[in-house]
Amino acid sequence: MLELRPSGDARILHPTCVSCGFVLWQNRLPCVDALIVRGNGSGSEVLLGRQSEGSGWDLPGNFLAATDMIEPALQRECRREMDIEVEVGELLGAYEDTFRRIAIVTLVYFCGVRTGEPRPADLIDEVRWFPIVTPPPIAPAAGRRAVAELRRRLGMPGRGSLTLPRFLSRGSRAWR
Repeated sequence: MLELRPSGDARILHPTCVSCGFVLWQNRLPCVDALIVRGNGSGSEVLLGRQSEGSGWDLPGNFLAATDMIEPALQRECRREMDIEVEVGELLGAYEDTFRRIAIVTLVYFCGVRTGEPRPADLIDEVRWFPIVTPPPIAPAAGRRAVAELRRRLGMPGRGSLTLPRFLSRGSRAWR
């Protein structure tokens, strides 16, 4: 039988077995998303997908399994959702959010398309490039915050500068 008890921090309660003391930790679940970018400066575009007409746009990504390594998991999800191979760049940010009332933390990485033409695959019904200056409404807060951070780094609205991931600054296909 489980009962809510403090574990480590008296302010935070976790389900704990009353007979053996096993704690069922209720921590945020880790997710990883790709902010796939092409173009330069204010001409940059971001690649987004959505599951059905009328649903919100989103970055490709998913929950991390216990055995996942971040970069291969991110590459797998881009391949699964958009049928593309991506080059993973620097970490853009870590964003707290919820998914169906479950607390999550989403790690968002700059990425560029290495090979393939983006197309809907698996769960995704539509993919599209959007100008960074006029992105559509993005459903998850983590995606909105990541795009806002990219806009800030690009100097929109007038502050910050973008430090391009090395693979994007070498004239690769991903940054054209």
